[in-house]
This record gives sequence, C-alpha cells and structure tokens, in this order.
Amino acid sequence: MSHRPPWIKVLVFWVLGFVPALVVLEAASYILIKKMVPTRITGRVGQGSIEFHLAQRKQPSLDQPKFISDSSGTTAAQKGSIPGFRMFHPDLGWDYPPNIIYQDIDNIVYHHGPHGERRTCTSYDTTLIATYGDSFTYCANVKDEDTWQTSLAEKLRSNVLNFGVGAYGTDQAMLKYELQSPVRTKIVMLCIFPENINRVVNIYRPFYTYIDPVRLTKPLFVRNGAGFKLVSNPLKCAEDFSKLDDPAFLNELAKLDYWYQFDQNLPSLSFPWIFSFFHWRRPVLKQLSLSLPHALYPHQARSYPWNLFDEDYPLATMCHIVDRFVATARSRGSVPIIVIMPHRDFVQELMDHGVSRVARLVNHLSGQKYPFIDAVQVEVDMKPSRLQLDHWYHGHATREGNQVLANILSRYLESNFGELIRSQARSQL
Repeated sequence: MSHRPPWIKVLVFWVLGFVPALVVLEAASYILIKKMVPTRITGRVGQGSIEFHLAQRKQPSLDQPKFISDSSGTTAAQKGSIPGFRMFHPDLGWDYPPNIIYQDIDNIVYHHGPHGERRTCTSYDTTLIATYGDSFTYCANVKDEDTWQTSLAEKLRSNVLNFGVGAYGTDQAMLKYELQSPVRTKIVMLCIFPENINRVVNIYRPFYTYIDPVRLTKPLFVRNGAGFKLVSNPLKCAEDFSKLDDPAFLNELAKLDYWYQFDQNLPSLSFPWIFSFFHWRRPVLKQLSLSLPHALYPHQARSYPWNLFDEDYPLATMCHIVDRFVATARSRGSVPIIVIMPHRDFVQELMDHGVSRVARLVNHLSGQKYPFIDAVQVEVDMKPSRLQLDHWYHGHATREGNQVLANILSRYLESNFGELIRSQARSQL
C-alpha cells in the first residue's frame, strides 16, 4: 500500500479549504456589488467615451414632443419638430420660446406666455411670485390647470408665474432669472430638485444623460481662483450644431465636464468579482452602512454614495449659484426664497435612513440666513405611506402631488410672509 507524501496531504487540505472559501467570497462580492451599486452607476461602466457620444448622436432622439405653434404661428410641419432647434437658446442652452404650444407623448398640451412662462390658469389683478427651476417646477406630465403654481395662486389670490424648464440645471434657472429683468415680482423662488446638483457640473447634456431628447450644451460655472467664473454656452447659434459631430470640440467640452471625467475614472465591473469589490469597496460599504442599524456605526456619519452634495466642488458650485440668485433678487427689491423640491425617492430614503442628502446645502442656507423651505423634510414630517407617495408621484408630481406642494408652500408663506401676502391682496381691492 502506497503512502502519499506529506506535502500532497497539505496541498489537498488547503485546496479543499481554500476553494470553497474563495467561491463564497466571490459570490458575496458579486451580490454586494449588484445590490449596493445602483444601475444608474453600473450602466456607465465602459461608456462615455468621445467615440461613444459621437455614435449616440446618430441614434434617433426619443420622446419627441409635437410642436403645435410658436409666437409666429408657424406649425411644426412647416419648420420641423427637432426639439434642439426649437428650444435652442444662445445664452441658456435651451428654453421655451414665447407663446409656444406643444403636446407631449402622453397627449398633454403645454401653453406658454410672452416670456416663455408656462400658463397658469388664473387671472388675478396682481402677480406675487415668479418660480424658476427644472421640470418639477415646470410640472411636466400634468395639464396647465394642475400645476402647483395654479393651485398656489388660487390659495394666495394672486398670480404665480411658472418659469420652470425641463432638464434645467439650477445654474440655468438662476441665469434665466437674471436675463428676465422686465419680470419683477414681490417674491421669487429658486426651486432646487436634489438631483439638480448633478447638472450644475455638466456642460453637454449627453455627457450626463446618454439618451435624452435635449442634446445641447449649456453654460457652466467653473473655479476661478477663490471664486467662480461663468463659461458661456459653447453653442452660439444654430449653425454651431455641427460642432457636436467634431471629436476635437467634444474633447474641449469634456475637459470641463464632471460626468465625462467621472465615466473615464470608473473602475471595471467583471469577473473576478473579488477584485471588482476591492475597487468599489468604499461606495458599497457606504451604501451598506445606510441599510444596517445605526447602532453598528455609532461614531460614523452616514451618507449616500455618489451624492454630489457631499463633494466640495459640486456643493461649492451650487452654493455660489444660490448666493448669486439671492443677491440678484435683493438688488431688484424682491424677496428670494429657496425651495428644496420633494420627490417620492428622496422622501422615502429620508424616512428609511434618517439621512438627508441635501444636509450640507441646508446648512449653507441656514448659515446665510436665506429664506428657504426644505419641502422634502416637510413631506417626511407628514409621514406619508408608500401608497400615498405613489399617488403623489408618477415620475414627476401628479395633480395630487402638486396640490400637496402648493399646500406646503402656502403654509410657509403665510407663516413667514403673511403681511406681504395680505398687502398684495389689499392692492386688488
């Protein structure tokens, strides 16, 4: 009977012990990455090169709106219905033209006034408020009569103007307000949807969102010593659109764009997953810590991975935009109010984890003593059920969700600016 050498026994022992452990570690790494890294991040891995974006430009744009008429009365059939050309703005990147009417893919018709504002279905003698922001300010996916501005105006008995624009960053909303010097109201609101911080560090929309009907550039604030300077919209006229097919032009834009750089620096996601986990360990563990009882991490401040409010440069950019908005409003004799806009996802995560992703922005607003309302926190305090949140939001806010926001803003205004509202009402008598 032959005897195996001792070293073979040792090798078999280690193989039998090591391989199952390796399989377990590999499976655990795979599960943690898939569970803790959102698809909006994993979907960017290996994407976002200049070649990728040039190829994307050849793909048909999705969700094209149907333009019915503009200020000249020209129909979409006469001028075409390319949203980039229709909405192009040399200073802001894009904007709604005066008096334009269009219909979205859900057959909702949107009407606009002489300054490009969305129609609110009120006709009071006075106009108290002008609002600026993105599609949650604009109230996409609901009729004109179902916007929160219409509901708020009815509560205040004074018109509320809606200057929201779909896909806008907070920088564009602020610059739009600056450009509209003829529009003066007692109160002006800069409405910040928490996701908007991702847009204020983006100069070419597809660098941030690959598939989007808005394939345009926008202005961007960049560091300039201790402050910021404004890089104007790279496209100055419709004839410049062809530059977006030039790799050299896109490369120049890429140098300024957070999301292009973000894509280039993403580590790979592939087998062996243990190595992938090593590269992704920080965001994975950060997300995991949010899901575990806080008692396990009593001395660690919990935060969301990939939350730009926790990154110094994006946060400083957003604070600069807010500061400039407040200064402009006060120089025009208006009361500036910052509104943190609510959404189901932000409300639910704050209820689940007790951590606000806009906490550092709120600290800035409080420290500067700016008038503001965090409507996300207000909705959390209302303790809505998941069913209620689903009723309030179908992507964008529903008619009911807009009414909830109008009620929140009405109570805030009455508590903090009641005399101003009543004096406005007296002026109608």
